[in-house]
Amino acid sequence: MFSIKSLPGWRSPIISENASSILALLVVLASSVFLGCQTQKAAAPPPPTEVEVVSVVQRDVPIYGEWVATLDGYVNAQIQPQVSGYLIKQSYKEGSFVRKGQVLFEIDPRPFQAVLDQAKAQLAQSEPRVDTKRLRHMSSQFQARGCDAIARPLLFGSLV
Repeated sequence: MFSIKSLPGWRSPIISENASSILALLVVLASSVFLGCQTQKAAAPPPPTEVEVVSVVQRDVPIYGEWVATLDGYVNAQIQPQVSGYLIKQSYKEGSFVRKGQVLFEIDPRPFQAVLDQAKAQLAQSEPRVDTKRLRHMSSQFQARGCDAIARPLLFGSLV
């Protein structure tokens, strides 16, 4: 129960709660309208932008361009190994010119030397057998011709 009393000498009407809430709403609305209508101060303009100044000079300027690319030569050689092995050294630089017959790589010689030594050993073992077979063949030819038994040991030594 809210009531507003008037000044002395005036008649004071009693205002109901609904009327007082409407009155309070009108007061808030009026104050917001009056406060919103005030002019705001304008913001100060920004300072002028600094600009660099360069004097113009006439001169020749080289023209160049940069592009991303992959280059391919007129002749590109595919290097295919003819033997297998471990590389010890590469004798050329990537992209450099090479000539026919130029050594490009050096391969570890140890496995090849081992195979060569083994082949020489097998050859050395088989040579006496070849000589023996040859001498026996020659001996049979002498016997067929009827050569002297004394001349054979002189020709062939003690192998026969």
